[in-house]
Parts: sequence; C-alpha cells; structure tokens
Amino acid sequence: MAVKISGGELFNELLEHSKKISKRIVFSDGDDIRLAEALDFFQDVNDSSFILLGNEQKILSNIKQAGIKNTDRFTIINPAKSPKLEDYKSIIRDSFKARNKDISDEKLNKNVLNTSYWTSVMLKTDEADCAIGGSISTTADLVRGVINVLGLVPGKKFLSGAAFVDVPDCSYGINGKFCVADPAIIPKPGEDQLLDMALSSYDTAKSVFEDEPRVAMLSYSTRGSADGEEIEKIRNVVDRIRKMRPEVIIDGEIQFDAAIVPEVFAIKAPNSVLEGKANVLIFPELNAANIGYKIIQRLGKAEVCGTVVQGAAKPFNDLSRGCLVQDIISLTAMTLLQAKGMQQ
Repeated sequence: MAVKISGGELFNELLEHSKKISKRIVFSDGDDIRLAEALDFFQDVNDSSFILLGNEQKILSNIKQAGIKNTDRFTIINPAKSPKLEDYKSIIRDSFKARNKDISDEKLNKNVLNTSYWTSVMLKTDEADCAIGGSISTTADLVRGVINVLGLVPGKKFLSGAAFVDVPDCSYGINGKFCVADPAIIPKPGEDQLLDMALSSYDTAKSVFEDEPRVAMLSYSTRGSADGEEIEKIRNVVDRIRKMRPEVIIDGEIQFDAAIVPEVFAIKAPNSVLEGKANVLIFPELNAANIGYKIIQRLGKAEVCGTVVQGAAKPFNDLSRGCLVQDIISLTAMTLLQAKGMQQ
C-alpha cells in the first residue's frame, strides 16, 4: 500500500459495521489517485465490487501506483467509449421529459459524458447499488444528476446533506460524535426544507449511532432570547415535527453551547428535552453549516465522514475535493450502511 491509513473511532466503527455488506459501488471520479489508494485498503476489508468512471489509462496507472494487485472486482468505464452511450442519452432525455423539462441535443451530448449523470443512470437502471463522487467533480454536478435522472425517494421533495464528525477527547455529543446538516446542498432552507432536513438527519443518524439521536435546531437565540422571521421558522419546524414524529427528541431554537454543554443547558434552557446532550446539529443555513463543520474538522482535529446525500432514490454521496484517503474509505463504508438501510 502506497499510503498509510490511520483512522479513529468513527472510522473503525463504520468499517466494522459495513464489512459484511457487499454492493456494487460506482465512483464517478474514478481517475482520482486518492480513490485507488482508498480501494487498495477497502478491498481487503469488504467484498463489494467497484466501478470506476473516467479515463481508462489514468485509472490503470493509478491502480498500479497504489499497489493494487487483484483487480477482479474492478470495472473501468470511460463513458465516451462505452457501447451504451446512445442508450444512456435516451434515458437522460426521457428523465428530463418525465420532469416536464426540455434538453437540447448539445446539452444532452454534454450531460451524457458527465460522470455524475452517467452514475445516476447506472443507479436508475440498477447497474449499481450505490455511488460516491465529489473528490474531483462538484456537488452541483452530483445534485443535478440525482434530481434530473435518478430521482428522489418516494414521498421526499428535497435533497439535503449531512456530515458526521468525531472529535477526539470530547465528552459532548456521543463521545465527540455528531451529525451535522446541511453543509452542502440547500443554501437557505425554507420551512418545509428545514423540516425535511431535520427528519432525514434524524433517520440517517439513527442508522449510524448506537445512542438515540437528539436533534438541536441551532440558532443565535435560545428559547425566546431573540425574535425574528428565521427564529419563528425554526420554532414552527420543531412544533410540526413533534406532532408528526413524537418519538423524535428535538428542540429549538437553541444556541450551540446550550445544545451540547449540560452546564450551559442548565442555565439557558433548563426545560429542554435535549438536556445539553444534542448529537444531531441542524444549522439554519448552508454557510453556517459548512463553515462550522470544517472548523470542527481542522481546529478540533476531528474525523469527518460526508457528505451523505439524503433523499435520493439510491445513495449517491459527496466527498469534499479536499478529502483525504481515509475520508473516501469512511464514506464508502457509510454509503454501504445507507444502501443496506434503504433496502430494508
């Protein structure tokens, strides 16, 4: 192996929980050297098969550089050279029509060569079970592929993102573990989007955490210390969720310290059901969520796993372009857990 892999508690838990889950995983950024290094490690702990999209020569070079000897479970696809190119064009065109959207021939020819779109077709046609992208391509490409081709889970209206962080030597959350939303997809969520995000994040966290998820709707205000349109939106979401899903432990609006620090909770929000033990942190908008979780990652030296894309018909999750090899490994394990959960 060319790269030494050192993961923490979250990394090891995800590997342990996913090691017996075998799926067909497609990687839309298949010619990233970090991916080859990640799969060199991952293929020794999991029996899944790997489909890599991109330039064949580049991918083969990466595989050799990573020291991968056994490629029996590897498939390489260059969309531009695939015999399925015209079929995939038809599927993309039909998917646009089903959404009452037009697509020009020029745009169609461009989209079919976009590996995020190609991946979405593979998921839609059941040629793959789950997918990961984003280490080279953009979140916008991934989201467009999901929305325009793959589609959403029945009953869902929105996509949202969640990331998991594991802060070392931290007593807050679940021994430093938190689910954070939405750091990637919805810039300024409306009330319905925020509600969907909170419930999706609760369900995602429940599939990962051994402890019960406790959802904090974060704000600069705690329980009426300030007022405003954005704060009222949070309160409405909490009220609606309590009526829809009374089993969900949720509170807000609440400040970050009151949500996770029992001593602060006792002063600022002594009647909160969270009891200062929140482990699912719903930020009010994307700027705050993205900045917040990256601060935790870099200054808190936290492990990060994400972005988990919530609401897609099949898992298609999004790495950061600044990801490390171990980030690819942990998100691959997370994606397998998500695929198993959705199948069940």
